[in-house]
Amino acid sequence: IKKIMSPRQRRLHSDFEKIKEEFSNHPYIKVEYVANGDSIPEKYIVHFNIKGLKLDPQSTKDNRIILISREHKAEIYLHIDYPRLKPIANILTPIFHPNFRTASPHDICIGDYWASGETLVDIIYQIGEMIMYQNYNVDSPLNGPAALWAKNNIHRFPVDNTNIRKGDLKIEIKEIEIDLK
Repeated sequence: IKKIMSPRQRRLHSDFEKIKEEFSNHPYIKVEYVANGDSIPEKYIVHFNIKGLKLDPQSTKDNRIILISREHKAEIYLHIDYPRLKPIANILTPIFHPNFRTASPHDICIGDYWASGETLVDIIYQIGEMIMYQNYNVDSPLNGPAALWAKNNIHRFPVDNTNIRKGDLKIEIKEIEIDLK
């Protein structure tokens, strides 16, 4: 008996297969998922081992102490309206960034515009690049103090230059000799 999948289920299945393929041996990103029985996962926990920023617990409003943090964890939930609407992404570890809300629900702004053609792999890479300040937006922030700090400290970015996208092409040109005799 062949199970008929809805368009949403097909998309969830496609995202799941791409996640397993892309991140199974990734040096900086590990992805956990919860599947109930033989269902396709709707929630992913993503671990990033890259440099980002967080506030020292001793920080005050007048004296912000910024620390480097290498361990970051985000949750991505594929709600019932996904992929028509963008997934819900939350940061689970402390971070100091204009596009991550520090108050509950700790959401991540993964863009003002959503195209259903964006894949979950794309979103995971985007969140990683945001953590490293390779990608950030100070014009519509979720964290005003972090946006102001970022505007005044643009010379510090990115905080990590790591290229986390495994699929980027690396082209090597070798010189060869050809004997035309």
